[in-house]
Amino acid sequence: MKNKLVSLILIGTISLSLIACGGNSDSSSTNMTDVETQTEASESGPVESADQEIEKEAESTEEKADDAEAVEEDSETDKNTGLANPWRECTEEEAYQYGPNGFSAPEGATNVKWSIMEAESETALPGTMVQMSFEMDGTKLVAREQPVPGEEIVDISGMNYEWTVTDEGTLQNWADGNMPCRTSRYIGDDGYVDVCLWFDIETGYAYSLSAEDKDLDGFDIEGVAAQIYDPAKQIGANMPDDEAESEEIVAPQIDISGCDTFTQIVDKKLENGMGYANATVQGTSLLLVSSGTFDNMDGKMAAIDATGFEYKGDAILEVGSISSGGTAYPITLNDGYLYCGGNHFVSKYTVADDKLTVMESIHVVYDESGNETYYYENNDGEDHSNLDSAEYEKIFERLIEEMTSGEVIYFATVVKE
Repeated sequence: MKNKLVSLILIGTISLSLIACGGNSDSSSTNMTDVETQTEASESGPVESADQEIEKEAESTEEKADDAEAVEEDSETDKNTGLANPWRECTEEEAYQYGPNGFSAPEGATNVKWSIMEAESETALPGTMVQMSFEMDGTKLVAREQPVPGEEIVDISGMNYEWTVTDEGTLQNWADGNMPCRTSRYIGDDGYVDVCLWFDIETGYAYSLSAEDKDLDGFDIEGVAAQIYDPAKQIGANMPDDEAESEEIVAPQIDISGCDTFTQIVDKKLENGMGYANATVQGTSLLLVSSGTFDNMDGKMAAIDATGFEYKGDAILEVGSISSGGTAYPITLNDGYLYCGGNHFVSKYTVADDKLTVMESIHVVYDESGNETYYYENNDGEDHSNLDSAEYEKIFERLIEEMTSGEVIYFATVVKE
């Protein structure tokens, strides 16, 4: 119907043009000659009629209009999402897997959206960037975090302005209220832009918070940066200083009385959401039970804590528990050894005398100035207390490499009706 309507309009327009040209005898003669020539040609071969040409032109016009609408639609979609390659939208839970030392939307925030930019992107700095956009009282804000090399503040905001003013300050909540930051403001004809940048030397994460509005006079971007701090998301937030105590708290404690087999433990003792897996640690077959599982971004479920059980004759013994510092460090198995870790520690386990036993373990503690102190344990019987910081760092890097290059232990998730 649309094609016919466009055709009728074009026919009418051409007819009027012909009538208007009738006053000029030369033009009329020329037009008639052209028409006669077309008529003769049509009699001698398949030449398209004027109506067919008009119909084609109408279809072409309509196609162009549809293409223009499609382009406009795509453009509008880009405007609405604000996301172009290499950004992709994600859930807050997924974002936390990439940025465990993270932030959360402050109280009163609306229109909260999460997205990530993968590390392999050519436009990204080393390490995946996490972004949270939100609004507060009509002001649009964007928070970002990304692990970066170096030890200085890095601008990851994506804002390119000639700043009207720049100041140094200190953020509350972050680093126990002692986080150095840099704030800048741009004042232009179209409005204001504020940005706050900071760098966590303990974790190697760079942060930015930007705000845009018509008028930001009186707006406190440092205050909002303090509000997005989430203590529950900080690396090692649930880990006490003593690693053994951490494992006892995080990993599940299960009463296996009445169970003669691993299958009975799974069927009778585990609750919905818990996980279980079989693993052979230095020749000893273990049942590993986790308090929960998570998608390891490959469609399989991994875990960050586990309690191990082994057969001892006709009995089942609990051999101990381990736990990692976050989902970025799933429990792995490498060369028969069990590994767990975090940004500040990594431990390597075997089974000896019916117990999970530390083969090697190292963790690092930073003081307020960012100076590190390493604590290293090795059951080889040698004294390692006189190593310098560089040697400890090499051990730390080696154990991290062993853990991350190992096979992730995949857990089945308990689902009971």
